[in-house]
Amino acid sequence: MNVSPVTPTRRASPRFGRSGVRTGLAVSATTVLLVLAAAAPALADDDGSEAGGGLSVLETLLWFVGVPGALFVLIVLLVSAPSMARGPRYRPGLGWWAAPVWFNGPDNADTAVRRATATTGGGGASARW
Repeated sequence: MNVSPVTPTRRASPRFGRSGVRTGLAVSATTVLLVLAAAAPALADDDGSEAGGGLSVLETLLWFVGVPGALFVLIVLLVSAPSMARGPRYRPGLGWWAAPVWFNGPDNADTAVRRATATTGGGGASARW
């Protein structure tokens, strides 16, 4: 009789976790930006021998202060949004506001607690049951 060895079954796990997806998106975005930046001189209409019109003070502030500031705010919102969506966390020293949860307990928790605390004739630390 030929018996094959039993191999334990493994649960299928996702190929990429959250961090893998985020890393992939960051690498993809960086690659696209680098390709576009490298192709930008090839897409220029002229050879650059003639100087264009200058920027006003307002345009300069918009491009060099406003756009980077808007990008900064966008990145902060993208990073902070998941934790804001989850809601408040428990902080040490504060009162607990969440409803109690009894894992793997009986169906009627109130009755079970009343029966467990209604001892007759001793018990507890004295070991007299």
